[in-house]
Amino acid sequence: MTREGVRKEYALARVLIEEFPHRPGGHCSSTALRDLLGFYGHDLTEEMVFGLGAGIGFIYFHHPDMKPPVYIGGRVFNLEEHLCKHLGIGMEVVSGMGADDGWLAVKEMLDQGVPTMVHADVYHLDYLRAKRHFGGHRIVLVGYDEEREVAFVADNDRDSICECSLASLARARSAAFLPQPADNTFYRFGVPERLTPLSRAIPPAVARAVRFNLRLPPQNPPSQPSPQDPPHPNLPPRGGKGQRGEGAERASFNCDGAEVVRGVQGLERFALAMGGWPDEMDEDTLSLLCKSIYVSAEKGGTGYGGNFRRLYGRFLNESAGVLSSPGLGRAGDEFIAIGDTWTSLSLTFKDLSSDGRRAVLLAEPIAREISGREHDAFTALESVSDSELQGKS
Repeated sequence: MTREGVRKEYALARVLIEEFPHRPGGHCSSTALRDLLGFYGHDLTEEMVFGLGAGIGFIYFHHPDMKPPVYIGGRVFNLEEHLCKHLGIGMEVVSGMGADDGWLAVKEMLDQGVPTMVHADVYHLDYLRAKRHFGGHRIVLVGYDEEREVAFVADNDRDSICECSLASLARARSAAFLPQPADNTFYRFGVPERLTPLSRAIPPAVARAVRFNLRLPPQNPPSQPSPQDPPHPNLPPRGGKGQRGEGAERASFNCDGAEVVRGVQGLERFALAMGGWPDEMDEDTLSLLCKSIYVSAEKGGTGYGGNFRRLYGRFLNESAGVLSSPGLGRAGDEFIAIGDTWTSLSLTFKDLSSDGRRAVLLAEPIAREISGREHDAFTALESVSDSELQGKS
């Protein structure tokens, strides 16, 4: 059986889920999830989706085999899992299939009228023309045309449904570049007719964001190894179902030869390591890193800039109205302001990318400021969570 609104032409092997409600957005995953929820009759803002996913975070990822060897990110890897848990949605994450099997699994869902969110490396998506690899990009497939050899794609970076060649899509979904291999990952969601009310979903989402950023222990004791660690810090394990319990309940760990530090401790590591970059990298690599930081913290789908901080601040402001919580409103204003400082940091790296040594010299104090302010902001948010939101979840 196919859902109403699905056009399927068997002779041409063409499927298009015409009723899918796509709008552009600030971040790939929160836009895709907002659109998917809208498809099932639930109207939430992108800000609310991001916040209910406890999406705000920080990751410092250093791997000597990468070029540049440092990657930073401003959101947690399991936003989707958190959102579903807080709203009462079923979710399964599938990854690790080969290209052919991965496409057949997704195609079967599309044939059933189910729009499907997948991971794809932006470098291979022919409609984007990206210059660098990033395999953590989420898009929603809403159909395909085998005769024309294209897929129909909803992407937060495009105003309407666009086309991508099936060959490009296959390369994008199979890409294995660090730090986030796409790994043919796709999602299955079970969206109920009624979601958990926002008044009950917001408090645990805020508490989870505070815990991840502020309260993860530095590392597990040697007597307590974490066999559940994912093969990469921003992906579920191969064949996993996204239910692996926060994968490594600690702020810092090694992952396939990479140093990974998360939350406010990751920010501290980022600010501390920065001063040594000019002596550790050649000029071209340092210049590339400057440009990379600008893309990952400002330009590349970070909630319209500010490394997701403004997006999260708007979630807190919206939640303040839902819960009548002045403290959430004050916290929201501070995160928006911190987002502006992230923009200043990012533009410093971009504008001075041809002179990496000077870029680092000017950016380092800004990074230290951000590190201190985020620690204080999450501490204040923790106080609001404990005093104003207790008993509301």
